[in-house]
Amino acid sequence: MKSAKDFAIVTHDVTKNYKSRIRNLEQRTSFFHRNHRTVTAVDHLSLEIRRGETFGLLGRNGAGKTTLVKVLCTLLPPDEGTAIVNGFDVVKQQMQVKRSIGTIFSVGERGFFWRLTGYGNLEFYAAINNVPRHSRKERIMEVLDLVGMKGNAFQLFQKYSGGMKRKLALARALLADPPILLLDEPTTGLDVVSSRTIREFIRDDLSRKQGKTVLYTTHYIEDASQICDRIAIMQKGRLIALDTPNALRALAKKNEVSDVIVKNMSKTQINALKGMYGVASLAADVQDAMLGQTRLRLRLENVDTLPEIFDFFFKEKIKIVNFKQEEPTLEDAFIELTGSGIKE
Repeated sequence: MKSAKDFAIVTHDVTKNYKSRIRNLEQRTSFFHRNHRTVTAVDHLSLEIRRGETFGLLGRNGAGKTTLVKVLCTLLPPDEGTAIVNGFDVVKQQMQVKRSIGTIFSVGERGFFWRLTGYGNLEFYAAINNVPRHSRKERIMEVLDLVGMKGNAFQLFQKYSGGMKRKLALARALLADPPILLLDEPTTGLDVVSSRTIREFIRDDLSRKQGKTVLYTTHYIEDASQICDRIAIMQKGRLIALDTPNALRALAKKNEVSDVIVKNMSKTQINALKGMYGVASLAADVQDAMLGQTRLRLRLENVDTLPEIFDFFFKEKIKIVNFKQEEPTLEDAFIELTGSGIKE
């Protein structure tokens, strides 16, 4: 049986509300008074994150992920509920919480001095994070080496690429060697190579080698599926699912997923197929405009619907170029659970 010491982060009924101005004049009491409405960003959220775990928090923009991270790193006090980080209360023991965590927010270059080198920036943050003076230089070079930035240590920050800035932000979070890392969308805006490099570093070095606890928030489904031990899905401030990536994928297995490439299929025929009994959803994209090929991603209620689909193609004289059955993805599970796509 697990005790409280086994968990790096524990929240119980955490709630955070914001006041938002009402812009519609008809909803105000008068022209001169701006009324406010309450928006609940995090709604009675309870979760437990184990020590040494890479825990993914998945959801659309606006789901409440960043607000939760701000509560956990003491930037925002919860309106209701409690949050414990490394055994410390985020309201009553803020300094102990801050010493326990390293944090990256989605815009990683915030807080850096553009006219200083990467090393100079880390030297400043090492001082304010109480890294011992006698070991400061060694620690700075160590974290720069960890994130693959040692060769660019003395280059001006303003000349860094987006990926380099994000890596330096990760180095800053690691300076004080905290046991817990709160990474809020650390790959946002990065190219494919930089994103993969950061994901692999988090998975292979921070989690597996160093045993850090990582809370990784993202709206990129593949990011979470590749590196996280467990994933929680948030929607409108609430937790709607929590399990391993494979277990979440299994939630979508009740729907068969078929990938079909067809030739010369009209929009009218696509709409007719979408309305057929047994078709849970249909996404159609142009595969090759020159050849008149369309890619269909069909989610069926069950495999017994397939013969009727093929009959439809035959009667409508639609040529099938390619057909394959697919295992459900984490994206399929997300859509199944939320009833909407991940993108805004």
